[in-house]
Amino acid sequence: MGVFRRACETPHYGMVPKELGANAAFRADLLRKAGRNPGLQRQLWKMCKEDVLFYINAFSFTSNPKMSEMGHSPRVPFVTWEFQDRAIRELVECIMNGRDVTCPKSREMGASWIILSVFEWFWHFHEEQTFGLVSRTEDYVDKRGDSKSLFWKIDYIHQNQPKWLLPTGREMGDDDPNRKALFLLNADNGSMLLGEATTGDVFRGGRLTGLLLDEFAAVKTDDGFRVAKSTRDVTNCRIFNSTPQGSANAFYEVVHNTSAKQIRMHWTDHPFKAMGLYRTGVNGKVELLDGFHGHVEKLRKGEEPIDVLFPDNYPFVLDGKMRSPWYDNQESRCASAQEIAQELDINFSGSDYAFFDADFINILRKKYARPPILVGEINYTVDGLQPRRFREDDKGKLRLWMNLEGADFRVEAGRSFVIGADISAGTGASNSVATIADLKTGHKVGVFKTPRMDPKDFARQVIALCKYFNSAFLIWDGSGPTGKVFTNVVIDSDYRYIYFRRNEKAIGRRISDNPGYFINSESRETLLTEYRADLSESRFINPSDEGLLECLQFIRRPGGAVEHTAAANSQDPSGARSAHGDEVIADALASVAIREKATVRAGSEPEIPVGSLAWRNQMRTKSMKLAPDTLGEGW
Repeated sequence: MGVFRRACETPHYGMVPKELGANAAFRADLLRKAGRNPGLQRQLWKMCKEDVLFYINAFSFTSNPKMSEMGHSPRVPFVTWEFQDRAIRELVECIMNGRDVTCPKSREMGASWIILSVFEWFWHFHEEQTFGLVSRTEDYVDKRGDSKSLFWKIDYIHQNQPKWLLPTGREMGDDDPNRKALFLLNADNGSMLLGEATTGDVFRGGRLTGLLLDEFAAVKTDDGFRVAKSTRDVTNCRIFNSTPQGSANAFYEVVHNTSAKQIRMHWTDHPFKAMGLYRTGVNGKVELLDGFHGHVEKLRKGEEPIDVLFPDNYPFVLDGKMRSPWYDNQESRCASAQEIAQELDINFSGSDYAFFDADFINILRKKYARPPILVGEINYTVDGLQPRRFREDDKGKLRLWMNLEGADFRVEAGRSFVIGADISAGTGASNSVATIADLKTGHKVGVFKTPRMDPKDFARQVIALCKYFNSAFLIWDGSGPTGKVFTNVVIDSDYRYIYFRRNEKAIGRRISDNPGYFINSESRETLLTEYRADLSESRFINPSDEGLLECLQFIRRPGGAVEHTAAANSQDPSGARSAHGDEVIADALASVAIREKATVRAGSEPEIPVGSLAWRNQMRTKSMKLAPDTLGEGW
């Protein structure tokens, strides 16, 4: 423990020059002096053990193929930047203390080299340490001669170190008996580096000091969650390293919904990339964030680069984002906003083709989201599905953003409501949700959410809720087997204040004979587009933070379809193994009902909404009473 603690305090690091030329001279001098001096070799080995940053900055190299394009050697001394120093210290502490780490990063920040260098330092200088290296394919873990593989980087570190610093028997190539495929042993201290490709059973049953899960967002969704689950007992320190690739993966979940330590590496931390840093300031004018002044090359899409004097005649982009000349040039090379969000901005929702604007959803969250006023249950009678009184319960399925009246918790007479319902199979994989909204104000006043309720029982519960909320107008997703079950219960219950499907392609959007709203790929886009507009125009006010956050899980696929991307095992407080946007669909359906202006007069015989079953019966009765000559042409 004491050795590890001293490594974080960096007792020798201060003697290492950080300017590249001076650092190269310092290294050459060290090697020259230690070459035939075993005593100095032992002293330097001890200094490396005591100070991870001294070891890396004095004896480690990285490979940068881009240097070859500029006529330089790709072999570059690993001279760490300040943000990398912080990351290295934090990684050592997390490994030492046994804490998971997430590393959301911009592209080309050296994150993989940093993590592997820390693992290699533990392996190199400390006894019986075992580390796992995992990536999405075996070739990315260990493929001889491939610089993209993780073990290649470990070999490269050793290849460029003096022989006296390496463990006994460490050889480059096939002659090393301690270096096998996906395996490297330190024969001096028993420490090991092990590799595996990403599968559901990765390292199951083993025990590791630490585990790197590299580019974890690129792992297939199902595999990612299985890996996260299977490795929980393998080690106390899993390091999830990746650029974002949307919200439909396990990396998004571990970054946002776990207690892991976050080591974020954003391009603005890099001194070269942040040179000339600027942003949109007061009154939309540019705000310069450093004192850089000089000539920069400005790339322009479809045109030749130009030389520009910064900041005098620089074409600033004032869009509210943090920018620099380097960032602007990188953006000009990207094919889409999603690419720049993924590669540079560490923007999870932006790296999808998000259907809902993330900034606007966050504005709505700040403006409207708040905890519910009441949480509880409403039971009902088996015969007639008549609701009983509201019962408070912190673990209840019903959350309300409204007050109820009196000791018996009554809904205020005279208020009219709509209820939108999305139905799951009730197996725990996703939620059944009923959203309650005030018809007059457009405010969402309640949500009933459960992952484990049979569609029949859920339908009965929703009908009881409709009756409790002053005979609320009911709309539900009638598609699929669960929708059909729900529909049958509604018809059998004789609850009449319900939505009937409209023919969206017909002139006048004629009402059909089918109760319920039917969601398919085409109608989903229409439903969510209209809901997005209702949120934007404040026609639907949503106080549910969960419901608003779920909006960010809808994306538009390259083919144009709007789909939900939440992955299994999402940490959902309702207990569902995944959030499939069920609350968003229920909210959007409630929004449809409000637009239909289904008015209900509570406390007396409700006014019959146009198009409802009761309205149809009323029209049929009236037509039977009319004389034949008053029915009009065509009867």
